[in-house]
Amino acid sequence: MALGTSTAFTEFNESSWRSLQNRILVEKQLIEDRDAIRSSLDDEQIKMSMESEEISMKIYETTAKTQFLQEKITEIRQKIAEKTQEIGEIDEKIRKKAEDEQKLERKVMGLEVIVKENEAKKAKEKRIMSVLVRLVSHRKMAILEEVFEIFELKIDGGPASNLSAPPRTCNCQVVDLIRGFHLPQISHIFTSHLEHPTMAALAYASQLFNSICRVMNFAPKFPLNPTKATWKKRADREKFVETMMALGRNISELRESCGIPTMATDRALGTLEEWFRLVRQRKTVFERPVEKMGSPASLMIRLEIE
Repeated sequence: MALGTSTAFTEFNESSWRSLQNRILVEKQLIEDRDAIRSSLDDEQIKMSMESEEISMKIYETTAKTQFLQEKITEIRQKIAEKTQEIGEIDEKIRKKAEDEQKLERKVMGLEVIVKENEAKKAKEKRIMSVLVRLVSHRKMAILEEVFEIFELKIDGGPASNLSAPPRTCNCQVVDLIRGFHLPQISHIFTSHLEHPTMAALAYASQLFNSICRVMNFAPKFPLNPTKATWKKRADREKFVETMMALGRNISELRESCGIPTMATDRALGTLEEWFRLVRQRKTVFERPVEKMGSPASLMIRLEIE
């Protein structure tokens, strides 16, 4: 049995050895083939092969870079498209704005034409109104002259102005007459003056002033209340004095509205006659709206038209 076991082990080793020898032979053949191939290739071919590999790698890298750049280009194109759309919207807004500006310019040009037409119309109306104011002023002046002629004012310049005048029967420094009736100063009314002639003078003076107000469309501030036919009672005398003072104040207001100051208010007829004389001479101290038809100062306007 021992001999049989030894024989089997020997046979196993021989087969393994043969298999190993065959493998060695095959490997040796492969090495020889490799060496034969290497020997068959020269250095130039190896160099070309290596360059080909390098070129292939570069092509691969270039392809990768190209793909990356294409992606970037796509992104840039997308952004350009978005910006182009935004620019288009901005251009549309600019176009609309330009259209609005053109419309506004046309509107402004139209308004300028209207303004020029209105200015020409206004200048024409102003000239017409200026002529009308002068015509009305001239007509008012003519009517006032007739009114003053009707009431026959005679203003006394004092004793030195008329040495041949008859002696006076009252204590007044000056004797102003209206239709032949003497209207005394307030401080000398009830001294050596008769009732009826004095009241008649006040009534004529009130009528004269009211006529002037109607011609000039002037509204006096102080009412001229009618007086009684006598001043025997104290209340009647006080009412008479109040009417005299109201007349003097109204005359002062009329003079002020024409730019003429009043120095003395207790001499109604004298201040009224002086007002009319200065108006005819167009002499004034203060500036007043002479171009306004409703203004009393329109009497001061020059009749010449520039």
